[in-house]
Amino acid sequence: MGYFSGKIAVVTGGASGIGAAIATELSLSGSVVVIADINVDEAQRIAENLSRAGGRVFSLPMDVTDKESVQSVMDSVIDSYGQLDIMINNAGIVVISEMEDTLEEDWDRLIDINLKGVVYGMQAAYKIMKQQGGGQILNTASSSGLSPTPLFTAYSSVKHAVVGLSTATRVEAAAYNIKVNALCPGVVNTPVATGRNTSRGMNLETLSGGLPMMLSPKRVAKAALKGMKKNKAIIPVGMDSYLPYWANRFVPGVYDFVLARGVPLIRNYMKSD
Repeated sequence: MGYFSGKIAVVTGGASGIGAAIATELSLSGSVVVIADINVDEAQRIAENLSRAGGRVFSLPMDVTDKESVQSVMDSVIDSYGQLDIMINNAGIVVISEMEDTLEEDWDRLIDINLKGVVYGMQAAYKIMKQQGGGQILNTASSSGLSPTPLFTAYSSVKHAVVGLSTATRVEAAAYNIKVNALCPGVVNTPVATGRNTSRGMNLETLSGGLPMMLSPKRVAKAALKGMKKNKAIIPVGMDSYLPYWANRFVPGVYDFVLARGVPLIRNYMKSD
């Protein structure tokens, strides 16, 4: 029996990108997987494909910004399986903008989806796991949550909050045998990374096209499961996650200087088509 075999797992944002890859790896590792996503059709398609491949994978509709929607999925899982072993809070969006240009609506969307969505998922899962005597929660943060990420100011701020939420809860949860991990990948080749979730002309597709080290969702998912097995507090993935993380920890002044010198060049590059 492997670490994930027979465990009941919920993956939010599991209809695409990192979430779909994690759902796939969990299924291949023997978990029963519930894909919870606002994109119902795509979630169902992935669940059916994984089930045809021999997995036990199901889909349920979930809007992570709606606390009742999140709780409804948790209730359905408990009604069906009687337990929840793994909660993957993965749903998220990207907004590219400097601080002065970030629109209030962008802040609201980021906080509602990327932060409050994680909070709702954690609170619902935590209650169940505490009652049953344990479990594991993985929150998808970002390398932007480990070090300053200029031109992604709002996104970086919220991802820092997700890392802080994860590490603080991890300490609180230890007494209840609940493990909490923060997944912090660099730039990943997903629909989120290639979309135009921007507020003022910044183009992530242009940036990501110039990054040969873009990670595949599969690589991130495999790293996530490996980090969960080891119960790592922070799970960086990719050189563009590890390097800023360690540089910001050990030579923050130098790191800030290099970033500040590079911002004008990055700004111009990202605004080009």
